[in-house]
Amino acid sequence: MKIIDILNQASHCHSFEYYPPKSREKWPEFYQKIARMRALGPSFIDVTWGTGDPTSLATLEIAQNIQAESDIETMMHITCTHRSRTELLDILRHVVRDTSLRNVMALRGNRPPDGPWTPHPEGFQSARDLVAGIRQTFGDTLGISVAAYPEGHREDGLPPDPAFIGTRAYHDQIAYLREKIDAGADFAVTQLCFDLDRLCAFRDDCARAGISCPIVPGILPIHSRQTWDRIAAFSATIPAALARRYAALDSSPESLAQFATDLLAEQMDFLHSHGFHAIHLYTLNHEKILSKALGRA
Repeated sequence: MKIIDILNQASHCHSFEYYPPKSREKWPEFYQKIARMRALGPSFIDVTWGTGDPTSLATLEIAQNIQAESDIETMMHITCTHRSRTELLDILRHVVRDTSLRNVMALRGNRPPDGPWTPHPEGFQSARDLVAGIRQTFGDTLGISVAAYPEGHREDGLPPDPAFIGTRAYHDQIAYLREKIDAGADFAVTQLCFDLDRLCAFRDDCARAGISCPIVPGILPIHSRQTWDRIAAFSATIPAALARRYAALDSSPESLAQFATDLLAEQMDFLHSHGFHAIHLYTLNHEKILSKALGRA
């Protein structure tokens, strides 16, 4: 089943993202975790794609195993990085011919740490081109999602800049998102975001730009203080009121766990009440906070 059909039919739903364990020895533990988290009722899950052979092909194997052994629709990430058009399309031909996977997230891929992103000389030049290539090759056989960036797609290692919102560059990024949708994508999932008003404004800006497909907000549960510190430094704007709540915590693990559980439940309630029917949760392969927050429902 294509995930866009789930999104169009469900009144409220949530989904989980996982990344492949680094070693095959950890796969049994990973599958056990996913089996436990099935009880939390995800409408679909997705599995991230590494840039090199071992990781990316592990993504393919893990995703097809989950799809085959569970009743959860599984979406596999795929990127333009380090592979030719022929290689990527051959991977997807295998997916269509030999597996029950029917959903992919088409991404350009992250830039390397030592320089700008450059396309493979015989590869797709962008996520938009990858979407178009998949749709032209496979028609409606595969469901396709893409990434969206409410605070901008930043690759310079700096935190989000509030002054970026509303600029020409901001609207250019929304226009590029529309190009990805027009090329054949079914829906978009946002980069993690903690400013929920910004998520609402981004969705409305996308609608004004002619994007009518579902925009699924991405939320990152706080699994540790290290997770929070990475977010505050690099990934997403922390609203001032939320930063004050965090700063008021004592140093105990229990205090952080209660904060994280309450926050996730509040975020999901807010987004549902403001018209988002689906929410995507970046699990970082952790389950404790999700189980506590979703177990309240």
